[in-house]
Amino acid sequence: MSWIRRLIGRLNLADLPLAWLQLKRQPIRYLVAVTGIGFAALLMYMQLGFQSGLLNSATTFYEALDADLVLISPGTLNSGNFQQFPQSLLFNALGVEGVQRTIPLYVANVNVQKLGGVKPTSLRLIGYDPEARVLNLPAVLAQSDRLKTPNYVLFDTLGNRNTGPIAAAVKRNGAQELILSDFSKTFRVVGLFNLGSTFAADSNLISSDSTAIQLAFRQINEGEISLGLIRLSPGTDSVRVQDFLRRLYGRELQVLNKVELIAQERDYWNTASSFGVIFGFGTIMGLLVGGVVVYQVLYTDVSDHLKEYATLKAMGFADGFILTIVIQEAFLLGVSAFIPATLIATGMYAFLTSASGIRIEMSADKTGLVGALTLGVCAASAAIAIRKIKEADPASVF
Repeated sequence: MSWIRRLIGRLNLADLPLAWLQLKRQPIRYLVAVTGIGFAALLMYMQLGFQSGLLNSATTFYEALDADLVLISPGTLNSGNFQQFPQSLLFNALGVEGVQRTIPLYVANVNVQKLGGVKPTSLRLIGYDPEARVLNLPAVLAQSDRLKTPNYVLFDTLGNRNTGPIAAAVKRNGAQELILSDFSKTFRVVGLFNLGSTFAADSNLISSDSTAIQLAFRQINEGEISLGLIRLSPGTDSVRVQDFLRRLYGRELQVLNKVELIAQERDYWNTASSFGVIFGFGTIMGLLVGGVVVYQVLYTDVSDHLKEYATLKAMGFADGFILTIVIQEAFLLGVSAFIPATLIATGMYAFLTSASGIRIEMSADKTGLVGALTLGVCAASAAIAIRKIKEADPASVF
């Protein structure tokens, strides 16, 4: 770390005008360099944005659950494809001291006809007892009594644009009839709420457990559920109950708290699925693109000014001074590209969130990471390019 402190100590801000003058001497080259580095930073922003959007969409449902513990099948790899298990296993937990209530949950995907067209729209259907508090969503809690009527559902307004006409019709008319894509069942949307779409579906529906079984009869087996929610009595040691239930169920079921459930979902998408590899590879490609652009610009600049650098050496300036100038040029290039890339990425995040319904937000950790990577690759490229300075022989000037 001592060499880093020495390098920072050499980066005298008083020398920045010299570095800036060298860059703006050839504005076209400077503009091309900023565009290339900015594109690389934007590419990194988009990869990180897609990754965070995927993780947000995958875990939003879990984050809204009002439960102390969750039972889930070991065969369930992610929230887009739940493996069912016997409901009787959930009820076995009622005999455990400290368990106050168990709530069966049904999750399935159904296809419905779009308004004004025939293209099916995929919706994730979440069904449970309307008397139970399952989701910590004020709009859902306020409208739970409506779900007691058979074939009445609530619709998520944060879906992608394919589902926009459905939400608009409900706002306009107060309700909207929908039909499954195979024309086997009809149901009525009687209210709206906000949760967020997923990669597995265009939007979400919430219904009673009986309505869910009727609408997703081809996916939900009789006597089986997708998730089992467990609510504990106040003051109960959740760790003790969780350990007991894990011994009780063994390998039949996973017993997770919400933090573990969300972490397991994120780990799947980051490590087990191909999405994590794709997004990581895209970020690396952005780094490589930016590094190549900066190296080419700085190497060309050093080559063009080799005689000037040799003159500085002949005047008594050390290699460290010239090194500082080149690194400052790299820093200026990185900052010049990073700021517009951040602004463009913020706008693209907002557009994609509106178009897809998947929440993609600019955050401090994204800004810090992309900024550090951009400046880091600029510094690394400068370190490679300055090897050319060793060829600057003062004797060659005379």
